[in-house]
Parts: sequence; structure tokens; C-alpha cells
Amino acid sequence: MSSMLAIHLTQFGEPEQSLKVVDVPEPPAPAAGQALIQVEYAPLDHHDLLLARGVYPVRPELPSVIGNEGAGTVLAVGPGVTRIRPGDTVLLPFGTFAWSEQVLAEAAKLTAVDRAISLEQAAMLTINPTTAGLLVESRDLPAGSWVVQNAANSGVGRSVIAFAKERGLRTINIVRREELVTELEALGADIVLIDSPDVAVRVRAAIGDDPVLLGLDGVSGKATSLLLDVLTDGALLLIYGYMSGEPFTPDRNVLRAKNITTTKFWMYQDEYLPRHPDIGAESARLVAAGKLTLPSAPVHQAKDFAEALAYLQKNGKVLLDFNPHRE
Repeated sequence: MSSMLAIHLTQFGEPEQSLKVVDVPEPPAPAAGQALIQVEYAPLDHHDLLLARGVYPVRPELPSVIGNEGAGTVLAVGPGVTRIRPGDTVLLPFGTFAWSEQVLAEAAKLTAVDRAISLEQAAMLTINPTTAGLLVESRDLPAGSWVVQNAANSGVGRSVIAFAKERGLRTINIVRREELVTELEALGADIVLIDSPDVAVRVRAAIGDDPVLLGLDGVSGKATSLLLDVLTDGALLLIYGYMSGEPFTPDRNVLRAKNITTTKFWMYQDEYLPRHPDIGAESARLVAAGKLTLPSAPVHQAKDFAEALAYLQKNGKVLLDFNPHRE
């Protein structure tokens, strides 16, 4: 049996010591309902390191391949699989760890995507854009309604702008840097404001008495209070990220006074999983149509994992290339 390269988590702990490039046997031929996939690209992102450290809600039996998202090409399908064909570009589903040259996955959970989009962009569709799609549809709002978010320049934030636009919603986007204003407006953001204590006053100047019933918090900590200032009576605030590194500690009096509901959001809750394939496919259509561009990430060969990890720690997200035959 021939072998292939994979990246194993050997123990929960510091990623530099616990993540190892290994040689493992290639998977067997796909059984009924399965597909065999050549992994093309898989991101290496901070949430992968949370999993490696053992602080993420997902804890595989070790040693295990990890890697929370990626895209690949179908090599073969097992008996009874008709929806997915060899040659299709697919998004790897939750529960199929991505960091190896080939993987077996349940065909029913795979999302085939338009070949017009690059494999690199496809590899980044299943976490940030899917999170954004779920966040935007978490509350049934009439067309024209306002949604407010912080971290608007993040992968999730940019995707929220695109999904909101598709659904006829308007976005109020809070950012930290001046130069992002025109950039996000070009992506379709309706209002972009620099983070400052008077954000709510500036929002009111722009939108008058319109209600703002959905808030999306990717930062937590002190940043949350600005969203609470903007939200109106009966709003829902979803906390999906902790970029500040600080816990979610909103002012209880503000929540009570405005009757605001707060919920911690995790895209892998059971209620959201059935929506993943459709939102993944929609994300791919938005990318193909030029309505969504994910921030690009530099590519490192999977065999050079140590370098990729050092780059991530200093600069941010990396794409790992798992196809040994790429020219």
C-alpha cells in the first residue's frame, strides 16, 4: 500500500511540539456512500491551534489528523454515490479533518462548488463565509433592515456584508482603521464607521430612527458596548468571536433597559449543521459572481509545516498545499 503525507496532532499542547508531519498509508477505496478526495489546499488558522492546544470544543482521539477546513478534488466514489462525481471540486465537511493528502468523506455531506473559483478560495469557504451566512439568517428580518457588526474587515465580516446584501439587508460596519472605510464600501457595506465612543450617535445621524435588531460581535470585551449602544429595543446580539482575547461581559443594565437577548454562537451546534452545505454552495456562488472575495493567504507546502506555523504565529492565516503533483 502506498503512503502519503499527513499532519498529526500527537498530544494536546503547544503546536510546535505537538503537530508533526508524518507518513501514513493512503486510505482504502471508498465504501458505499463515501468519496475519496485529493486534498488540494487546507488553511492553517488560529482556531486550528486552539484545537491543538485542547481548548476547542472538538477533541479527537490522538494521534489524529486535524485541520478544520479545506477543499479537494474527488478521485473516486463508492457504490450508490450519484450526486458527487470524480473530478468535482468539493468542500470538506465538518468532522473530516483536512490535513492529509487524501481523505475519505461521507458523500452526502460534501458540497461541490463551481470550478470557476480557485481552489485556494474554495479552501477558505467552509468556516468564515458559512459562519457569516448562519449569523445573517439567525433572525428573520424584513428587507431593508439594519445589521450592525464589529470586526467588519475580518473574513467573517467581509462575508457578512455579502450575505446581508444578497438578502436585502443593510450593514453598519465598525472598523479600527481609516483606510478600511473605502475598501469595505467598495465591497458593498452601507455604513462604515471608525471605532470610537460616539459610534451610536453617528449611526443615528445616518439612519434616523430605524431599528437595528441584529448585532454580530467578533471581538468581545470592551468592543461589545459599542454594539449595545447601536442596537435598539428587542435586538439579538450574537457573540461569535473573541478577537480581543477578553470575555463577554456586557453591562446587564443596558441589556435589561433595551430588552436585548445575547447568545454565544458556534457554527457546529447541531441546529446549524444541516445548513452548512447550502451556505457553502452559496458562498462559492458569491465568490464566482465576484460578490465576495476572501482575503488571500500565502501558500506553503504541507511538508514545510514548521515554516507555515512560524509564519502564522507572526503574520496570520496560511494555506497548506497537500497536492504533491501540482506543477
